[in-house]
Amino acid sequence: MGKLVQPIVDGEQDFVIGSRMRGKREPGSMNSQQIFAGTLAGWLLSFLYGIRYTDMCPFRAIRREALDRLMMREETYGWNLEMQMKAARAGLRILEVPVNHRRRAGGVSKVSGTVRGTFVAGTRIIATLLRIAFETKTN
Repeated sequence: MGKLVQPIVDGEQDFVIGSRMRGKREPGSMNSQQIFAGTLAGWLLSFLYGIRYTDMCPFRAIRREALDRLMMREETYGWNLEMQMKAARAGLRILEVPVNHRRRAGGVSKVSGTVRGTFVAGTRIIATLLRIAFETKTN
């Protein structure tokens, strides 16, 4: 069934996230901004919640009732960070698994492939981090 979904189906985990940093990465598949952002976010979340993430990878699976409890709000670039922060704060059973990552087959990313995209996404991610870190725990 897959290493992301199987631990949830088996009842072992509530939230499973893929880590490109722990998996095999094809050279050039992640740029320095992505690696830096993932490392920094991982360190900050470890400090805030005592959980160690190595990536803000979009490859993830979550138990439906756990997702409902998180009361997600973010609809732009910060959604993945919001989910990781709220999952840690809610005490979900979290597993990070290695996922392999290859270079894009074609084109340049609108987010990580341009200075403007990196700035816009970075700004939104930082705003999400601050909003979640300083909001009172209601869920």
